[in-house]
Amino acid sequence: KPVWEAMSWENRANIFLRAAELIATKYRPYMNATTMLGQSKNVFQAEIDSACEIIDFLRFNVHFLSEIYRTQPVSSRGIHNRMEYRPLEGFVVAITPFNFTAIGGNLPTSPAMCGNVVLWKPANTQVFSAQMFMRILLEAGLPEGVINLVLVDGPTLGAECFSHPDFAGVHFTGGTGTFNHIWKSIGENIAKYRSYPRIVGETGG
Repeated sequence: KPVWEAMSWENRANIFLRAAELIATKYRPYMNATTMLGQSKNVFQAEIDSACEIIDFLRFNVHFLSEIYRTQPVSSRGIHNRMEYRPLEGFVVAITPFNFTAIGGNLPTSPAMCGNVVLWKPANTQVFSAQMFMRILLEAGLPEGVINLVLVDGPTLGAECFSHPDFAGVHFTGGTGTFNHIWKSIGENIAKYRSYPRIVGETGG
């Protein structure tokens, strides 16, 4: 984590831009095929999701991150205001849904792009595409240990991560009931954490 955190955001961003280029070219059929196998999508649906959309996520996230870092608060006469951003103190858990490879790629990479380390738990139907995506990220230059793909059931992950002192945030897409349970678990363990975890969730309904 210290090495990744200390890397300039431009160098971190370049890794994800290289990954987007690899998906757009060399690995495009592989991303589509693994999505079709795992999620029962046809070739048109896979192309929209695991090629076009995931490429857009990676490239747009770099653009939006540059906007965040460039924007500074207004300074008045004799006063200089400056905002500095740093990664969270701990690790982020990304829990991704069964039906979108693009969201599966976006949830772990967006916090990683900001200098965080991530544990990524994909849905069972997303395992093929998740493994392919990790292969691409590593080829693009992502250091080992920045995004960690864990193939485990939800309760086991929750029991280990949401009670850990270094848990710093969760990035979730899935069911409302599951997200409510995650939120409850975090609340029950709030006294154990080094800092207040960030909770980001998108649920159905």
